[in-house]
Amino acid sequence: MIPALELSAVEAKNIAIQTLGFTNPKPANVSDVFKHLHLLQVDSVNVFERAHYMPLFSRLGNYQKSELDSLLGGSNPHLIEYWAHEACIIETADLPLFHFRMSENRYQNWDLKLGAWIVNELRTRGPLTTSDFDHPDHSRKGAWWGWSDVKRTLERMFYCGQLVSGGRDKFKRIYALPEQILPSKLLENPPTELEAKKQLLVKASKALGVADQKELADYFRIWQPAKLTPLLNELVEEGELVATKIDGWNTTAYVNRATNLNAPKHQGTTILSPFDPLCWCRPRASRLFNFDYKIEIYVPEPKRIYGYYSLPLLHNGELIARIDLKSNRQRGVLEVKSTWAEESKVKTFPAQAVSKHLKQVVKWQGLQQVEVFEKGNVRLEL
Repeated sequence: MIPALELSAVEAKNIAIQTLGFTNPKPANVSDVFKHLHLLQVDSVNVFERAHYMPLFSRLGNYQKSELDSLLGGSNPHLIEYWAHEACIIETADLPLFHFRMSENRYQNWDLKLGAWIVNELRTRGPLTTSDFDHPDHSRKGAWWGWSDVKRTLERMFYCGQLVSGGRDKFKRIYALPEQILPSKLLENPPTELEAKKQLLVKASKALGVADQKELADYFRIWQPAKLTPLLNELVEEGELVATKIDGWNTTAYVNRATNLNAPKHQGTTILSPFDPLCWCRPRASRLFNFDYKIEIYVPEPKRIYGYYSLPLLHNGELIARIDLKSNRQRGVLEVKSTWAEESKVKTFPAQAVSKHLKQVVKWQGLQQVEVFEKGNVRLEL
């Protein structure tokens, strides 16, 4: 395909930052952020903050987490959980776009007797968390992800749409029957798999601003990206996407027709979640920002370089550093375990701007003070 548009690497980076919600003025609220992202990834690590709250802070500043919570759960919620990129919060109206995933064969197998018992429990007692079920097959089988048969069945039924999320209770997913949560007509006449994938590719292009085929496929984890070529060609022919050449990229990129090609350079300072769409695709972060990022949660401590929960730092359109943060809630202290600037940014590291931002982080977290450890190659003054 011959690209119809050419952009510099800097233009591509500016576009990517803006379309993901780093705008001036800032988005107005949580729903406004969803217009940019379409999802928030969920992760269990809570050493600093749950992953789904962090992208909102990065874009809104000091918002109330209850604003997100209020949009989840109950009857006919505005937001709901499903497997999008990974486990994610999405807009409930988008749930039919994942019907094709619910129909996949890989999880369509569970103990039918146990499944029927779960359905009866939910129908009788209403939406429940995993710990609310009392069954002989509800004992853990090993450590870590050693799920019980009940938990495994709940998750498979959830993946296949037999159950849906009714929100969270202290981070425990609430399981419910679809009719207990969703409007009756929501999943009637869902789009075909091809129609759904086309719509998801359009949403991904709006979020990413500029992206190649693999990156568009990765946003909603539409596997086997090579098979998407006909759909992308259709979207180009229909005018939804524009094939684009980016300086320094060796693949064709695609830009959504509604994208602002004259995006200004980002201004400001903010930490990012490891699961923020701006950096979750490591090859893309490397290509856009020359930032080689790896989360070190699963790296043995002696082998860690930057820290257990090291967060990328976005400053004036660049990923310039990693900061390892911990919210010590018992002490009321934000612990800055380490601060590592990129080697090219050490001499120009904006310590004052970063320190000011960390004070905003403290306020958002409901803590009282910041404690800075000496580890790292730059020093913060607070």
